[in-house]
Amino acid sequence: MRRLILSLVQSINGSFAENGWSTGVSTDADFRRFLALRRSANAIIVDRRTALNPQLPVINAAGKTLQHTPVHVLTESDPTALQSELDARGLDYRAQHFTADTITEVAASLPTAPSPESAPTDEAVLLCESGPNLAFRLLEHYPGAELHLSVSPCYIRTPGSHFSGLEAEIDLRLIDVRTEDDQVFLRYTRA
Repeated sequence: MRRLILSLVQSINGSFAENGWSTGVSTDADFRRFLALRRSANAIIVDRRTALNPQLPVINAAGKTLQHTPVHVLTESDPTALQSELDARGLDYRAQHFTADTITEVAASLPTAPSPESAPTDEAVLLCESGPNLAFRLLEHYPGAELHLSVSPCYIRTPGSHFSGLEAEIDLRLIDVRTEDDQVFLRYTRA
């Protein structure tokens, strides 16, 4: 089975985004990890919102490291209409209707050898760069999927997050990590 990595970042109070995008939650270390994961990928999976965001750079643009890497856009809406919109924007992305079997079909479509841009490996790697909704649905439907969760040391006040009434953003510093029975305990102090 091909390896599927779901990459997510969140603040310590559970915000996956700031102003609608994960870049506000990410740190320099998280971004370096994100780039390393991206370089190891044989295919990228995104959701409709990510694919159509004009503020994001084109993942497989000509001249970029991942220019030959296929990008699959999984959607519950009409993939034909989405594909037309992607084509009209000049995006070399592949729109596909999401079902429980879609991720297995995408994985099976990958060549066994890694792409020239990816790190040397014997197995093909799919990397999901979407938000938590698609990521958790893929976790549900793809046995062996890996969730790589990066926890940034900050509180971000967004509606629906813990402490959403708190009128502050607080930078913190990690001082200890402990695991017990698959539970991770993080200790922070104010930076």
